[in-house]
Parts: sequence; C-alpha cells; structure tokens
Amino acid sequence: MVSVGQRLWTRLQKFYWPSSPGAARARTLRAQDAIHPLELTSEAQIGSRSAGGASGSRSHGGGLMRQRSLSVAALPRPTGILPPFSFASAHRFLVNSVLKRVTNTQAAILRRKTAQQLFTGQAGPFLALVGVSLASGTGLITKDDEVECVCSEIRQAAAKMQALAQNPAHNIVSPSDAINPIADLETTCLLKDFQIGPIVAKGCNAVVLAARWARHKVADLNEAMQTLGQVPPAVEIAVPGPAQSDSIVPHEEEYPLAIKMMFNYEAESNAMAIISAMNRETVPARNVRVPPHFESWIAAMREKSPTLPPHPNIVDMYTAFADYVPEIKEALNMYPDALPRRLNPEGLGRNMSLFLVMKKYDISLKDFLAQHRQEVSWKTSLLILTQILEGLTHMWSHGIAHRDLKSDNILLDLSGGIDFPRVVITDFGCCLADRNHGLKMPYSSFETNRGGNMALMAPEVITAQPGPFTSINYDKADVWACGAIAYEIFGMANPFYQDNHKLLNMHYKSKQLPSLPEDIPDIVNNLVRDLLRRNPKNRLSAELAATISQLILWAPSTWAKANGRIPNTQDVLQWLLTLTTKILCESRFANDGKALREYQLVATFLSRMSLSRVKEALQWMKNNAG
Repeated sequence: MVSVGQRLWTRLQKFYWPSSPGAARARTLRAQDAIHPLELTSEAQIGSRSAGGASGSRSHGGGLMRQRSLSVAALPRPTGILPPFSFASAHRFLVNSVLKRVTNTQAAILRRKTAQQLFTGQAGPFLALVGVSLASGTGLITKDDEVECVCSEIRQAAAKMQALAQNPAHNIVSPSDAINPIADLETTCLLKDFQIGPIVAKGCNAVVLAARWARHKVADLNEAMQTLGQVPPAVEIAVPGPAQSDSIVPHEEEYPLAIKMMFNYEAESNAMAIISAMNRETVPARNVRVPPHFESWIAAMREKSPTLPPHPNIVDMYTAFADYVPEIKEALNMYPDALPRRLNPEGLGRNMSLFLVMKKYDISLKDFLAQHRQEVSWKTSLLILTQILEGLTHMWSHGIAHRDLKSDNILLDLSGGIDFPRVVITDFGCCLADRNHGLKMPYSSFETNRGGNMALMAPEVITAQPGPFTSINYDKADVWACGAIAYEIFGMANPFYQDNHKLLNMHYKSKQLPSLPEDIPDIVNNLVRDLLRRNPKNRLSAELAATISQLILWAPSTWAKANGRIPNTQDVLQWLLTLTTKILCESRFANDGKALREYQLVATFLSRMSLSRVKEALQWMKNNAG
C-alpha cells in the first residue's frame, strides 16, 4: 500500500519538475520517510533560506540540501540535476495540502495519536504542534469546530496535570499535601486512630480540632500506601516527636489534619441515623466510613445525592465517620451544651456525632482580610475572587449549590505566601444536593430551608413566595453571594450586612451599588456589578465569571482594552497552547509555593475551558473595558 508520504512526494514531483530530462527518473524515486507536518518552520524562515539557495550550489551534496534540511528534511534525495526548487512554494503547498485539511481521516488519526502520546507522558508531539502554531502566520486550524477538538485535548492534558498534583510522590505539590491521602485506602477510621490537638475554631454547629494520625495507624497507612504504589519507600507519612498526652498537645504546627466534630442534639447515636441526618456535610468527602454491615446502605444513599469530586478550590475532605464524642478539657468551657450527659450532666448533646477529617488550613478569609488588608494588592484580591468562582463553577457543574457562602466559610492555605494564597470553599451543611430536582428546589412552605445567611441570599431566593407549584432556582444564587463578598475581598465593607445599613438584598437597585476603590481597574468593578445583577437572567454565570477573571489575570493586556480588537480564533488558540506548554513543562520542576499555586490555577482553567466560552468572555471584556 502506498504511504501518505509517497503519494505526497509524487505530487510534488509532478508540480515542480514537469517534463524535464531528469523528471522521468525523479518520478520513479520512492520517498523513504513520510512528510510530517510538525517538521515545518515558518514561511519567513523558509523564504530566506530559499533566497540564499537560489544562488548557491544545486548539487545535492552541497549547501542547498543543508538549507533544505531545516524545512523539508523528510524529502528524499534524488540523484541527478533538478530544476530550481522554491521552498516558499513548497511550504505553501504543504500547508494547503496537509495542515489546513484537518477534517480528513489522516489528520484525525494524527491528532488522536499525538494526544495519546501526550497523555502517556510523551509531550514532544504536542509541544511541536505549539511551535508550528506559533510559527505559522497563515494559521494551521481555521474552523471553530476543529479548534474545539484541540481545546478538548488541552482540557485532558490539564486534567492529567491536576491528577498528578494529587500524588504526593510528585514535586508538583507542597510536601504538606502528602499528609495522608487516605481516600483510596480500604480502611475504617475511628477517633482512636487520631491524636487530637487543640481547638482550632468553633461555630454554632461544630467545633474544629487539630489532629494527626496516631502512631499505631501510621504504620498501617504507610504499608498500605506502599502496597498500592501511592507513596515510594523514601516518602513516609511521618509523625512528629513524642506527644505530651493522648488528647491535647500544645504544638499546633505538628498537626497537619483538622477534624470537624458536628454538634448532635437530635439524631440517635448510631452511624446510620447520624450520617442520614447530616448527609449534606459529607458532600465533598471522598468517602464515608461505616461499619461493614452498613456499606450497602451508605452506597445507595450516596448514589441518590450528588457528591463533589476533589478540586483545588473545594476543601480537601478525606473521610467522614460516626463515633463517640471525646472528652477534651476545653470542651466544658467552649461548648458545654453540645456535650452528652456522660461528659456534662447539664449537656444536651447525644453520645455519638459525625466527624469530618480534612486538611488543616491556615486561616479563614474573614481573618485573613482583617490581618493582611493593607498588604494585599488588587491582583491578589482578584486571585482570591477567581478561585472562589472556580470552586463555584465546579459545584455548579455537579448540580450542587452551597447556599451559605460567606467569608467565614472560605479557608486559605498560605504556603505560597500571602500574595498567592490557595482558596477553598468549606462548610456544606446548608448545601442543596438533590439528583431529582437539581438546582431547583420545591418551595411549598415558609418552613422550607432556603439556606444560611439571609443577608447574602440572592434576590430571587429572599423574595420567593411559597406555593404548591413554586420552586426556587439556585443556578446563580451562589454567584450573587460571591459578588457581595467581593466588596470585602477588595477592601470595602460588605454593603448588604445590617451593621453597614446600606442595601437590602430584597429591593436594592444596581445603581445603588458602591464602586470599588479607585486603584481597582474598571473592568473588575464591572465584573462585580454583573455578579450582583438582581435579575438572574442578566447575571453572569459562575463559569463565565471565572473565565473572565482568568483572562484578566493571564491574557494579553490589549485584549481587555475598549479600543483594541477582539482576538481571532488563531490568537486564542496560540494563547491557550502557550499556557498549556508552560504548565506542562515548568510545573514538573521544583518551584516555590507561589509558582505552584499559579500553575494550579491556570490548570484549573484549562481543564474546563472551551473556545465558545472564551469568546463569550472576550466579548464581555470588550463591552465592559474601561
């Protein structure tokens, strides 16, 4: 069977060497290697080489072939004297015959093969495609549907990069993230498997305790993880020095985990009743540990309600389980009413409750803004807002609404410094997660729970009137709350809190919204305003708002100017390929925390973006640029 390269070489012979004494002999030559489109260089470079070659030697052993080798190295070397050859024309012929015909079968096979090599760790073909795309002035792929195919490959490459970030054996994440990904281990966790540290925080419904693995559990986890190949022998889940007691140890930095203990006043003291009553809290948990005879029940229950896969901007919750409330000496002072009678004769709590094991973060957004407000630039504030929007986009894509978004329920990891914190959304106790109704909740009575903080309820939620056929659509409710929190993020008071006596979410008007500080770009101010549109039909979606924020952060500044032109498809494609190349190459090397957070945020964007959504965001930026 004649190969593609042979057929193409025959066409080149007929096109450039017609009916000459050496043509008959040249046409009998067979190509030794197929011409690969990724070996081309830019047309300008080819043209300059051809100009030099026209006056040089025409022998195939001389300088002409050395010039040709850089652009059409795959062409065979015929013997004999041939007529002058135009490199610029050959380049145009190849682009028109091969590269622009991306809809034919051979091009589709090439793309699939390149993608397969990339996803198995061989990024060479993909990076070569980046080089060709950047070098070609005429454009390699011109149809939007074909560019969407390339975007799909970019999404998969970025998703693979994020998957590698979850592996503690790779240098792509902070060593602190290696504390113990127990989600994939078939092990049952109870409170006895942990050493409890000091109280980190307390709310009206729960208390958060610092924790670390108990010594007897560490050996089991190391052995199990090495068996699964998740941790190399040189990387162990280490336990710090000897503890002073089994309950409270004063050195908080020695505890990489946090255990959230829910206050249980009503549910009976058994795992089934507790998990059923507090199921919303377990939505971001990677698994829920129950006794063996309850496993089929918990599996069926979790199938009925959506769960959140791991995401960089959602709290890392490793597992959840029910156990007996422990005795902690600060408990009588901090939460006496939540204790059972065996620990406090006047307590109102039950003997057992729900425990959520998660990564311990450094600070809440509320405390971070109070402590570092003067040190935070507007760009850092935009980075925080972007990560919140990315987390909301992930939730929305899985049919989940948080319904209690506020600065207390947003946590920060400061391992990358205060200029680039990692932001996660936590506390899903009020969330809406229902496979049957999705994000539309039936609202037949005022007694129906509409969410948490009423001051940050979206207008369509707070003004809803119950009825037999009424439902509340939470599709963009969290986006509105995020817009209100944006005022806090950018250094202002939240205009919807009662102590500010400014606006009410029930009947405010858009023109009443205060402007952000003068040093904030107008485009960011307009973004916040569009997050707070009263009519949800005019409000930005979480996905579009996150895309706009990412473009403001990473795209060329000319794209955000009112008098600039909207970039075409090729400009967008080249920018996306450049971003992908950056994170695929640079994130594999040792980097500081700030750089790692940047790669992670860019990868989050690339793993979900599409050409149509990027174009929509660019059009919004064009219309709203200052």
